[in-house]
Amino acid sequence: MPTIDPVSQEPAPAPPEGHPLIQTPDQRLRVFVSSTLGELAEERRAVSRAISALRLTPVLFELGARPHPPQELYRAYLAQSDVFIGLYWQRYGQPAPGMRVSGLEEEFGLSAGLPRLLYVKAPAPDRSRGWLICWRRSGSRPPTASSARRPSWAGWCATTWPCC
Repeated sequence: MPTIDPVSQEPAPAPPEGHPLIQTPDQRLRVFVSSTLGELAEERRAVSRAISALRLTPVLFELGARPHPPQELYRAYLAQSDVFIGLYWQRYGQPAPGMRVSGLEEEFGLSAGLPRLLYVKAPAPDRSRGWLICWRRSGSRPPTASSARRPSWAGWCATTWPCC
């Protein structure tokens, strides 16, 4: 993803061949957090705190202004992100008018070029049928009860990015 010049809003020139781009502290790694808003609200807050504690920038849908349609907002946020974290449990969400899939599934699809960290909460006795369809479309196996044996969010994020 090219760096944008904050003054001109144009892509910044690439670093010379063989020299890594060293970003200033205001350009921290951006971590997009995807999940349903209400169902996993506490988990989203915990993930946001863990990301911030690692001195990274959490990118959450609820942090944005609302003069734009929801799809435009999450697409723009995702396009500016460096890492994708998916938090999933029972709800799949509803496709917006004119869409075939829910926003949650679209976010997952749009994140294909990013490093992904996925967390599936279990047990999920009321998991939406939409989830099973989504998992099949992605070529992934549906989550199992073993997904429940994950460490806490803060510990999980800290061990996932121990260098930051």
